[in-house]
Amino acid sequence: MAIDNKKQAKKKRPAFEKWLSYLLFVFIGFVIADLLILSYRDLMLPNQTPPARPKKLLNDNLVSRGAYNTIISRNIFSADGVIPDPLIAKGQDPNNIKEADPVPSQLPLNLIGTLVHSNADKSIAAIEIRGKNQILSYTPKRNIENLATLLKVERQRIVFRNLNTNVLEFIEMKPFGNNKVAFGASAPAAPASQGSGEVKNMGDNKFTIKRADLQKYLNDLSSILMQARAVPARDKVTGEVIGYRIVDFQPNSIFSQLGIQRMDLIKNVNGEPVDTPQKAMELFNMFKNSNNIKMSVDRGGRVETLDYTIQ
Repeated sequence: MAIDNKKQAKKKRPAFEKWLSYLLFVFIGFVIADLLILSYRDLMLPNQTPPARPKKLLNDNLVSRGAYNTIISRNIFSADGVIPDPLIAKGQDPNNIKEADPVPSQLPLNLIGTLVHSNADKSIAAIEIRGKNQILSYTPKRNIENLATLLKVERQRIVFRNLNTNVLEFIEMKPFGNNKVAFGASAPAAPASQGSGEVKNMGDNKFTIKRADLQKYLNDLSSILMQARAVPARDKVTGEVIGYRIVDFQPNSIFSQLGIQRMDLIKNVNGEPVDTPQKAMELFNMFKNSNNIKMSVDRGGRVETLDYTIQ
């Protein structure tokens, strides 16, 4: 009976009871190991810092900042990154710094004529673009063939800003009296004298000219325009342009052959009023394409008609 009771008591014990002793030995082992580590921890730590390893440079040719100390000390550049104020004269207002005066231009432009209006923005300049054989009209604030911006139109002079250099420049009209007016490699054809056969005066303000001879002049239009100087004439009441007055022209030029006299006021051509620079330029196209042209001029208060027949 006693043996049976022992067996039954043994069966009632938990199943993991036999592992308790092993778990107790493991726990005691961890405690002893932790105590040993704490005891010898100071001996395990290094007593000096490890040597520093040099950083590898991405580019061995880099220059240190100290190499630029000479430049910085001379204040060529701002060391703190702040742009210094511009150098100005003593007592000068920094908000009223005057720009440098315009200089003669080297751009491929020729000034053919100017029309100065009381309103500066309405002034007009006739400019030839060398190399393109073109004469165009410009008003202030307009770009000239992406070369410059026209700023001011004066009598016989224009001022503009060079778009490449941002510098103020100017060009002036060439003076009269130079018989060697040329804009290209070749010189213009010399005008024929009266009675040479190119322009024939038939009397009573009637003239004839051969188309081939006329074409010779029109092919060098820039030289023709440089042979005379015209100014707009305005109505004394309304102030509107009523024509262009021929102030002066070179002796023996095509203008004298065509019967035009100094101070003639060209009012209309074939009934079309000449009251803008564009219409004045179109006058030359009329000579090129028409067989007969009638030009009305005011000569000393008397209106006369010049009749041209192109053969």
